[in-house]
Amino acid sequence: IAQKYVQRELISVSTRIIRDAYEDTTDVFNLLDDAEQGLFAIAQQNMSRGFESMSSLAAKAQKQLEELKKKEDGLTGVPTGFTELDRLTSGLQRSDLIILAARPGMGKCLGKGTKVLMFDGSLKKVENVKVGDLLMGDDSTPRRVLSLARGRERMYWIRQNKGKDYRVNESHILSLKKSRQEGAGERGEILDISVGDYLSRSSKFQSDYKGYKVAVDFPEQKVALPPYFLGLWLGDGSSGKSNIRTQDEEVVAYLQELADKLYLTLTPYKAKGKCPEYRISNEAKRWGYSLQGELRAMGVLGNKHIPREYLINSRKNRLLLLAGLLDSDGHYLEQSNGYEITQKDEALTRQIKFLCDSLGYRVSFKAKQASVDAIGYESTVYRIRIYGNIDEIPVRVERKQAREWRSPVNWQVTGIQVEYDKVDDYYGFEIDGNRRFLLEDMTVTHNTALTLSLAKNAAAEFGKPVAIFSLEMSALQLAQRVISMEAEISGMKMRNGQLEEYEWEQLNAALERISEVPLFIDDTPGINIFELRAKARRLKMQHDIDLIIIDYLQLMSGGGDNQRGNREQEVSAISRALKGLAKELNVPVIALSQLSRAVEVRGGTKRPQLSDLRESGSIEQDADIVAFIYRPEYYDILEDEEGQSLKGVAEVIVAKHRHGALKTIKLRFTDEFARFSDLDDPDFGALPEDTFENPQSNIITRPSKMNDDEDIPF
Repeated sequence: IAQKYVQRELISVSTRIIRDAYEDTTDVFNLLDDAEQGLFAIAQQNMSRGFESMSSLAAKAQKQLEELKKKEDGLTGVPTGFTELDRLTSGLQRSDLIILAARPGMGKCLGKGTKVLMFDGSLKKVENVKVGDLLMGDDSTPRRVLSLARGRERMYWIRQNKGKDYRVNESHILSLKKSRQEGAGERGEILDISVGDYLSRSSKFQSDYKGYKVAVDFPEQKVALPPYFLGLWLGDGSSGKSNIRTQDEEVVAYLQELADKLYLTLTPYKAKGKCPEYRISNEAKRWGYSLQGELRAMGVLGNKHIPREYLINSRKNRLLLLAGLLDSDGHYLEQSNGYEITQKDEALTRQIKFLCDSLGYRVSFKAKQASVDAIGYESTVYRIRIYGNIDEIPVRVERKQAREWRSPVNWQVTGIQVEYDKVDDYYGFEIDGNRRFLLEDMTVTHNTALTLSLAKNAAAEFGKPVAIFSLEMSALQLAQRVISMEAEISGMKMRNGQLEEYEWEQLNAALERISEVPLFIDDTPGINIFELRAKARRLKMQHDIDLIIIDYLQLMSGGGDNQRGNREQEVSAISRALKGLAKELNVPVIALSQLSRAVEVRGGTKRPQLSDLRESGSIEQDADIVAFIYRPEYYDILEDEEGQSLKGVAEVIVAKHRHGALKTIKLRFTDEFARFSDLDDPDFGALPEDTFENPQSNIITRPSKMNDDEDIPF
């Protein structure tokens, strides 16, 4: 009978899925999720679940109370390992959604004045970036600014051997590319690493991983004049008229072709001892078109610059513009296979550098003194040099055509040196996507955010199977933090491997204890709610997990058609789905969330409150518990009102509790191991010593506190 029942249910679910799959209006992700949910429900023999009468529920409640009476510790849910928190909640309750919020990490913070590339091709100083701004990503797609960061921290200069130096805070995440094939990792792989971690690595590691830049793609725009002609005129044209000076027959031939195409006349002007000039004009007055009129309309006559619509254009048009500049004002460096352009106009030279940077070339900029002794003339000039696959630039002058780049050295990577500067103000932001964006010279950098794990206590101390979905840190990084806590070895030593003999013994003992812990980590980046639910269901069937942790909520995507709404609606849909998942699997779900920056500008103690939840939407409504992590020491608040030291003290502020009281719980935070534990408090002695089955040191992970140049004239 049971088999027939399961068969009927399978036929029913399958028929419904097949029918819905033929509907064009059905969202494919919702369909996939429904299929997973239907099959999971059958496997759990949950299909018969529906309305229950009060008499049935009353009997279940009585049975549950009788079972609880037998429990001496009073814990009805999953224990956290923190005495006072477990006393308040009786453990994390099944089917509850718990929101654990803290201020956003400050992993992407730059020194004041550092400029970043916006998605529209403009440059903006980091201190002027606003929430909602679109930055240029490393794949030429936009990165939306989700929140801002301000503060003071140790600042460092990132000195690029072949690139623009920039200043960052100690928590800044460097995006580096492996430059050699030897050792672990493939050549060309990208590594995101904090400045602090980078400094702790060996000189060999620092030599292997280098800064890198990328080319940028912009959409094609319609322009008034051919890009190659504008490049010629900017390089060797008369500032107040459309005349162009040249001795190269290839350039003269092009000007003649252009004149013929426009039904205009090319007129040469040759004076003894001077470079010939050529003018394309409407000599026959056949129609009202004039190249000089177009230059005037573009605002470049008497004001040489590259108009924005030429700088922010397709790669093809930018290459043609650069070719014109090189054929007129460029010099081919045959020995090093590069190009050089020297100009007296600094602003124009910087625009040319931006043009070359956006094409992905390695570009240097240098100011130097130039003089003509015969007439006693001296002036500051500005020189740029260009290297890379420059043979693709469609120059016409034969003597300036570059060779193919054959060097094994990748011109888009460069060695870096990290130099300490001073404690200073930083300005930063959190962005979406892969959190990589571009500086003004197309150097790639990164963003990181808060991560926190409450898994270690439940899994290691109480044997509860826990699933962690880490959208920010890798599974290996999380594992290293758990090992660091268990072995009581500093995170710095775990990263550089410089352990004392006794610490190796501690490590080996910790590894032996931790290796059998029922902790499962999924580090799929950018996971959407449908993928997460599918994986959680499988883990529930395979390992009967008791707790799910998501780090963190704002990095998830809704999937399906949620993109059509705004971000707050999408986050609200995700929080509702997580609450539904908690009920479906009958496990508590902890979702880490970010606080808005309002807490940073608030006066006083800066304690967070419910209104500080980022993109809150229905998060507060859906959650059964909302708790905030607060460390007074972080804000230089070192004593309480009674003069007691707050060094190493953290607070878990339970601001919403559907099933009980609100309370602020104090914990001990050990920065060296990024570890939380019970705070020594006389009141704790009121609990019996055997309150928990395994009263060992109870801890959870917590990340450390890581978390000039004029504008280009368009």
